[in-house]
Amino acid sequence: MGKRQRDCVECGGPVGIIGRDLCCRCTARAKDAAAKQPCPDCSRSRVLVVETGRCVLCSRRCAQCGHKVRFAEAVLCRGCQRKADLQARQQDCPRCGKPGYLRVDTGWCGHCSRPRPSKKPPRVCVACGELRRHAGRGMCSRCWQRHPDRLHVAGEHLLARLADPPDWLPGLITCLADGYSPGRACVAVTELGRLLDDEHSNHPPSLLDRARRSGRSMGPLARSMQDFFTEHGLAMPTDHNERLAAGRRQRRIEAAPEPLRPAIAGFAEFMLTSRARARRAGTLPRSDSTVEAALAAVRDFASFLNSERGKQDWATVELGDVEAFLVSLPKSRQRRLTVLRQFFRFARSHRLVLVDPTKSLDRKEAKGFRGRTLTLEQQRRLFQRWTTDLLVHPHESLVGILALLHGASSREARLLTCDDVDPIRQTVRLGERPHPVPMDPASWTIVQRCLAHRASWRTANPHVIVTKGTKAGRSPASVAYLSHVLDDCGFGPRMIRCTRLIDLVNTMDPKLVAAAFGMTAEAAMIYLADFVDPTRLPNP
Repeated sequence: MGKRQRDCVECGGPVGIIGRDLCCRCTARAKDAAAKQPCPDCSRSRVLVVETGRCVLCSRRCAQCGHKVRFAEAVLCRGCQRKADLQARQQDCPRCGKPGYLRVDTGWCGHCSRPRPSKKPPRVCVACGELRRHAGRGMCSRCWQRHPDRLHVAGEHLLARLADPPDWLPGLITCLADGYSPGRACVAVTELGRLLDDEHSNHPPSLLDRARRSGRSMGPLARSMQDFFTEHGLAMPTDHNERLAAGRRQRRIEAAPEPLRPAIAGFAEFMLTSRARARRAGTLPRSDSTVEAALAAVRDFASFLNSERGKQDWATVELGDVEAFLVSLPKSRQRRLTVLRQFFRFARSHRLVLVDPTKSLDRKEAKGFRGRTLTLEQQRRLFQRWTTDLLVHPHESLVGILALLHGASSREARLLTCDDVDPIRQTVRLGERPHPVPMDPASWTIVQRCLAHRASWRTANPHVIVTKGTKAGRSPASVAYLSHVLDDCGFGPRMIRCTRLIDLVNTMDPKLVAAAFGMTAEAAMIYLADFVDPTRLPNP
């Protein structure tokens, strides 16, 4: 040891080396402290292993679960080692094929070795009287599935399970019971219970938004909830119809050729903007069907240009292209020309074309009726079919007889409700007609038959024509259903209605017919013939 030079600044011991402030022990301690760092796991100051970034104790990890192990030679922790020992003692069961501990007496695993509980003996069902195994309340499974009390039992269980059930829940359960069979209603109540048990809000608008399904149908539960909430003023109707209309518009746009597609998309946006402006101004806005028909006409014209004319740009469209397209369907010439005029006005205002090719086309045509009508023999045959044949569906008889005798349109028959039927006066209020329409005995019999058919559905839908898809809600039958309801008779509802209107307009004063049907005088004049029938003139 050298001669003492000074005292150590840490411990006060002798320092024998010139130029040092620490003794030998404090110098070694400082070097060890400089090599150590805080461990990320245990937070202790230790020398970290380069491969793991932890201390030596924290670097010892289980190969399966990653937990710490106590010994350096251990590969698994205590829990994983125990599981590995148990799995090593297991064998595949000869019966089920799953690993397990085989019993000595049976040679199977414990699950296969245990005896199965015996089934309860069958008893006589209190509903159908057959000898079957019971499912609940003394009834067999088939009768219990169709029992009306099954839904109320499920509703009582749901109310008891919820900590704070909403006040409207019993009413919604009653609405589901009125609209669906017990089996489907129980499925809806089960789904409703899952929505009420989640972490989201149980406010009616939020609950209705979560109950909606993605796709073209929002689901039976969402439809019932929408009808119930809107009827009781708990929520606003959803935008499901708007979403469906947007999807139909998008499909028509995507069906057009890709080079011509952006202009059609802009035209669709222009029509939607014009409709919104018309709604704010209180004028007549375009309906969804009008917008979709216009997009379909422009789509067909774009496909015609691409396939027949070989043109990929709207600026190259000429008058001959438009005339060739209109000639392909002569009966739709007027409607297509009107749509094309609107489109090219839009295209010219947005500098897509320099010249409007439809500007010089003549669109003046006679506004007289040019459709087909029924002969007197055909009318008699249809009347006999709808009044005497009981095998004919009541909906066909109602729509047909209202169109044949009373000139009712498909829309008037579709929107006809039970409140519009007056059983005392035997009258029916159709559409926007100013006065109720009195029913003759044949028509009233068909109305009563259709009401009896509606009563057999046990529905709360207020409309007279109720289908399988609308019996659970309050919406009218679809337009597609009314357009095909008369397919069995071979004639469309428009043709039958036009036959009646032509007969009335040409035998009576057109203004009186227009007033009785809620039409304008110009609309009634379309059905007026331009020649005189000599057989209807009075005898000289």
